Amino acid sequence: MSSWTVDPVFPVWIIAVGLIPSFAFFLWKESKSNQRFLVIRLIAQIIILISLLGILTRPSLKKETKTSGLLLLTNNYDKSTADSLINKYSDLKVVRTADATLFTNSEIVEPIDIPAFGSEIKFIIGEGISSDVLDLMPEKNFKFIPGKNKSGVVQLVIQKPVRVNQKNNINGIFHLTNSKVLVKLVGPSGVEDSISLKGRGPIPFSFSIKPKQAGLFLYSIESNDYSKSKETLPIEILPERKLNILFLQKFPTAETRCLKNFLIEKGHAIALRYQTSKTKFNYEYANTPSEGIDYITSAIAKAKDLVFLDSQVLTELSSNEKIILSNAVKDGLGMIILDLPEKEKRFNQFLSIKIKITGSDTAHISFENSKTYVLPVQTIEIMSDQSLQPELVHKKRIISGYKYSGAGKVGFQLLRETYRVRLEGNMDDYSSIWSSLIDRTARTKNKQFDAGITTPFPYYQDQSLEVRILSSGTKPTLYDGDIQLPISEDVVIDDLWKGRTWAGKSGWHKLLIKEDSTELDYYVSNKNDWKSLRFMNYSNVTRLAQSKTDTTSLEAIKIDDTPISLFVFFLMFLIASGFLWLVPKI
Repeated sequence: MSSWTVDPVFPVWIIAVGLIPSFAFFLWKESKSNQRFLVIRLIAQIIILISLLGILTRPSLKKETKTSGLLLLTNNYDKSTADSLINKYSDLKVVRTADATLFTNSEIVEPIDIPAFGSEIKFIIGEGISSDVLDLMPEKNFKFIPGKNKSGVVQLVIQKPVRVNQKNNINGIFHLTNSKVLVKLVGPSGVEDSISLKGRGPIPFSFSIKPKQAGLFLYSIESNDYSKSKETLPIEILPERKLNILFLQKFPTAETRCLKNFLIEKGHAIALRYQTSKTKFNYEYANTPSEGIDYITSAIAKAKDLVFLDSQVLTELSSNEKIILSNAVKDGLGMIILDLPEKEKRFNQFLSIKIKITGSDTAHISFENSKTYVLPVQTIEIMSDQSLQPELVHKKRIISGYKYSGAGKVGFQLLRETYRVRLEGNMDDYSSIWSSLIDRTARTKNKQFDAGITTPFPYYQDQSLEVRILSSGTKPTLYDGDIQLPISEDVVIDDLWKGRTWAGKSGWHKLLIKEDSTELDYYVSNKNDWKSLRFMNYSNVTRLAQSKTDTTSLEAIKIDDTPISLFVFFLMFLIASGFLWLVPKI
């Protein structure tokens, strides 16, 4: 069965309005001419009309033919499964991807050519195909039969952003085929963390890192199973942020002074206010100009990234100051409450949590490769909920953490006398107590653009990568090297832009948004890295895309779309117009 389709250069109605009246006029003029060969001249005029219509509408011939189905073999397919399908459906034609093992009478097909087969593909076995290939398939009438995954990482989540001197977690799932495997996280300076996994099947694991230097680094996850796998893990480590911090204290304490000095050494701008009498305050400043803060105003709150308050100040703030701070937090300000009041009503305007009084007044805190500290802690137990983000936990008891409040966050620290850790000279451990809580609670800087790659890690050479950019109202200009990438705005969500690039050679690469020089670094893995993780990614998307209906009927309709060459229409135009030019001379 055949049919005609067109792909017009201009809308059909514009072509019709332009050509039909014009040629009606030319045919009328030709019929009034006294020249010879009237019928042939009229036919030549009609041929010119047809040739121009062909050039402007670009017709194609669509032909439908019935074909037997296709079996697509992908990497790590099960040969016995393929043999069973061939035995059951003898008319199946077999094709395979280049990374799939050899199969009798099979042809290699490139990923970019897979969408062209459309409904011909009836079965896909192995690891499946990537989401960008699936997106290009017009019809998905296949059933997916996954192969067996080998030992390795099948899920990976990195806590972001990763910053200098902050503890970050790397969580994942390792698929075990052995009963016991030692998995190590190796950094630039050696082994950072390790874990022994036991059992079979998917087993969760977690590593922690605390980087000392900013930059683009290559870690690795190594295991001692039979495959001796070593997967390259790229991590972008960001420098510590420089914050504008305000301390509001009833009285100066050793804890506050130690924390203030620690933050000053880090380069943060510090303003500290404490009370000397009912109406008078003393101030201290570092890395910032002096300013009067007798009364909290909206302008002061807007200028700060983080505010520390103790329980007494929180109680004695005026109603108006509390409203100003509450609104500022909802607009993005960070707040950390020290010495949390033991009555919820005194802080629930800022921090919506449930507490209960406990008899425990000390906590044993230990950090990686360090001693255990016994520190005083408030006799308060925080009741956990899904919206609460813990930072420091002791025996399932949350010691510090934060919670979102609008665009901002409110945190708490139940530990007391943490200065003792610093006085002992253990700067790294002191930093572990405070740095992560401060950075994650502080105001998130407003950016004109927020860019990210939504294609699941890992990325391989020549793979299509989807880029999404959230804009503050300006259309971004996205570059991959010297090449400007086309982008389009989401049809539903305003200021959400989507673009696509193709991964280059293995190594670090950079995308750039020209308007504000926002850079997005990403790493292209070697084709032999992360086989188990790629297997899981491809299997999941292929399983979701498979047909929900029966595909046991292998007969498929193949549509061949053959465009008619424009050369034919140009030749018709030249012959017909040449004849009309020659007639007066005969």
